Amino acid sequence: MDLDNNDYNQATAGIYNPKGIIAVPIIKHHPILIVLILTATLSLAACQAGELTPTPTPTAAPPQPTSTPTPIPLGNPGNPILIGYVYSDPDADIQAAIEALAEELGIRTGNSFGAVVYPTYEQLLSEMEAGRIHAAWLQPITFLYASAQGIARAALLANHFGTYYYGTQFLANVENGFTVYFDPTSNASTADAATALQQFDGLRPCWAEEGSISGLIYPSGLLNQLNINQLPGAVVQSHTAVIRSLYIKGICDFGATFSYTGDPRTSSAVVSDLPDVDQRVVIIWQSNPDIPNMNFSTIPTLDPTLRSNLIGALTNLVKTDDGKALLTQATGNYDIQDLRVIDDSVYDALREVVRRSGIDLTEWLGR
Repeated sequence: MDLDNNDYNQATAGIYNPKGIIAVPIIKHHPILIVLILTATLSLAACQAGELTPTPTPTAAPPQPTSTPTPIPLGNPGNPILIGYVYSDPDADIQAAIEALAEELGIRTGNSFGAVVYPTYEQLLSEMEAGRIHAAWLQPITFLYASAQGIARAALLANHFGTYYYGTQFLANVENGFTVYFDPTSNASTADAATALQQFDGLRPCWAEEGSISGLIYPSGLLNQLNINQLPGAVVQSHTAVIRSLYIKGICDFGATFSYTGDPRTSSAVVSDLPDVDQRVVIIWQSNPDIPNMNFSTIPTLDPTLRSNLIGALTNLVKTDDGKALLTQATGNYDIQDLRVIDDSVYDALREVVRRSGIDLTEWLGR
């Protein structure tokens, strides 16, 4: 018996030494010795009687291992690859196109696809960040924000009305006497931006609208990048309104509109009222086509094989007329004539100019 055991009871079990042996001293006086021996014998009997056989403690059965469900791999039925869209109120045709596109991608890849429509880009990007949405169509400013947050990785760039990129152009009324650094025959600028735009230092621009990349964000950012001062701009609400403002004079000294994807001076709404507009309002300088069109992005953590299969399916689909029509309708009638494989580096030039513009990207999600 262990003397350190708290369950030990001296009153019932007797006194034991660590080895359970009774220690009897050697004494010469026999009567006393007999008494001691008798006493010792009785104590030994009492101790032996008090040493009860312990009752076995029931032992609980070891817990049985529980079965853990095996996660369904992404892209399998029950765990589809989800493509996110943003519409406040998609019509029946758009909804049907979104569903048809998911089905077509499933047929072409052998994976399972689904689609989720959100009312805002904030909600879409939050779901992409959480990994619950795996891909989406994103406009340039929206992609710049998503990329900076590590939410999206560019995969494909849309050919929109014949071009993959567009730019900005600075215009002025010919009577203002600015030097022209643009050759309309070659549709190219004849000097760098610093040389051509320095003449606008300290003057007032006309901007198309708040949130317009080519009509405000890019040109103002470029002027800031070149340390060219500007008076507060007149935001006239559209690209054609910029042309009209420059035509009549008195509102601003120069303006900026989109380029490469067309020329707002040739708009029927402008030409019908101002037939000599192309002689009165001239292009002073045109940027490089630094603004990418809408892209198709995936989350960075999407499995490389699934991502490759998805990219391949979309690039093959767009080669057919039916595929072009389906993609155009699913993206809200955004004309898609082709798709090109890209990476995030195609946004480098735009990213720097947008940074110089000083805008808050979160205010222009969807652009």
